[in-house]
Amino acid sequence: MQFTVYQIPLFLSCLVSTIVIYLLFKREQSPGSRCLKICMSCAFLWALADLLNLGSLTLSNKLFWDNISYIAIVIFPISWIFFVLEYSGKSKNKNKSLIIFTSSFSLITLLIVWTNQYHHLFRSEIFLIEISGIIVFGKTYGPLFWLFIIYFYSLMIIGVILLFQSFNLSSSINRKQKIIFIVAIFVTWAASLAHISQIIIAPVDFTSVSFSIMGAVLLVGITKYQLLDIVPVAYMNVFRNMNDGIIVLGRLNQIIEINPFMEKILEVENNKICGKDLGQISDKWPELNKEYMHLLSKSHYRKINLIKGTKTYEMGISKIFDPRNFLIGHLIILNDITIRKKMEDKLIKSNKQIEELNETLQVINKILRHDLLNKLAVMKSALWLYEQKNDRSLINKLDRSIDGGIDLIERIRELESFVLNKGEMIPVDVRKIAEEVSANLNIPSINISGNATALADQALFSVFENIMRNAIIHGKTDRIDVDISSDNSECEIRIADYGKGIPEDIKDKVFEEGLSFGDSKGSGLGLYIVKKTIERYDGSITVEDNKPKGTIFTIKLKSP
Repeated sequence: MQFTVYQIPLFLSCLVSTIVIYLLFKREQSPGSRCLKICMSCAFLWALADLLNLGSLTLSNKLFWDNISYIAIVIFPISWIFFVLEYSGKSKNKNKSLIIFTSSFSLITLLIVWTNQYHHLFRSEIFLIEISGIIVFGKTYGPLFWLFIIYFYSLMIIGVILLFQSFNLSSSINRKQKIIFIVAIFVTWAASLAHISQIIIAPVDFTSVSFSIMGAVLLVGITKYQLLDIVPVAYMNVFRNMNDGIIVLGRLNQIIEINPFMEKILEVENNKICGKDLGQISDKWPELNKEYMHLLSKSHYRKINLIKGTKTYEMGISKIFDPRNFLIGHLIILNDITIRKKMEDKLIKSNKQIEELNETLQVINKILRHDLLNKLAVMKSALWLYEQKNDRSLINKLDRSIDGGIDLIERIRELESFVLNKGEMIPVDVRKIAEEVSANLNIPSINISGNATALADQALFSVFENIMRNAIIHGKTDRIDVDISSDNSECEIRIADYGKGIPEDIKDKVFEEGLSFGDSKGSGLGLYIVKKTIERYDGSITVEDNKPKGTIFTIKLKSP
């Protein structure tokens, strides 16, 4: 047994190959992992056989270990081509004919190597030779060796071509993956060619030595560039010209790729975030990572809406499976639904307006069919009785009915205004409207204090008029105080009277359509119209007792 420094790189090749095989076992479900494990197992056996070959001193021992190395040599190109087919998503090309051909050719080659002493077609001559003071295994190659070399390198070259084609859709981190494969394969090729052509004469086969470099390169690729965490098959799901934002994630939630549309959404460049964990870009859009993790925890994925600036996106996630149905990553898809969302909001608003219109038309129909018809019937009856009895009191009843009819027609006008005024709100001077209304009322004292601007329209005039007239006619007040105030976002209007007040049993129903009270009952529509108008302004109105007597209406409206 001889020991030399040339055995150190062979030992390193065995060690590195073992580490890579261990990492591949941890990625058992990754596409191509099984075949790459076989590749690296072949590299380990090849390097180990050469290590023991170099340590042997007899020709028979060296021949034995050389024959053992060919177990790895004939399997290596098969595992390589099958790895590429799985890794690139072309497993369907791994048909029975290809498997039978490659397996048969390799098995026949191995039998020829092991029976070479009977035909000398693979090694025409074997011998011991001393190089740099070390006894090594020498050989002269026969014709079948060169046939095997053609077969060996044909499979390797076909694998490289298929691998390059699989990266047509990829960029960024996958370009680095491609470089890793190029370095790993071409280092081995160069070493093999240098040994076969005897460009460099050395005691050791450079091919098996190069496995330490190949293993180290793959080690970096697996640990740093997610060599098997995401593969080109994922890009079958990614169309870079899509108008949806797409993020491709590996099994460990690392960003593998984003498409141009997603670059615009996140305002980042693809090559600056690829390889990072999704959580590391949370500063760009915290809700994205939060909602992704939330969806990931659910058994069934559903779509949710996310808002970024003025845009609304529908977010969905889907799983990425390899041809063997193993989960290898996820896709995050963002669909810009801003226009659709605006249309939906408009539709909801239109439906609400239609409901309000139907409700208003029902009220108008009730007034015309019932209330106004009753007023006309009373007037007709009063006229007939007056003709028969010449009773002057009937004239007063007729006058009241006419006033009631006029009031109903006025309320219909206000309802018409309520229905038609559905445009944009405008800044309105609240004090000016209050003063215009008070100028038309017959009351000893109306005090207006403060001022504010609110988002409303001219229907606000009807709001003040209804509340103040009710206070005068039904509440019998002789004084009304209007207090107007505002802050940065809200305007508050307090209208207080000192009349009879509203009975406690109807206070909660005071804004309902048709409710009336007091000695001079009206149509019951005034405060109903007030409530509807304030709601149209996205405001609120409440009622409470005044002290010592009377009522206070508090209106809150948005400020411009």
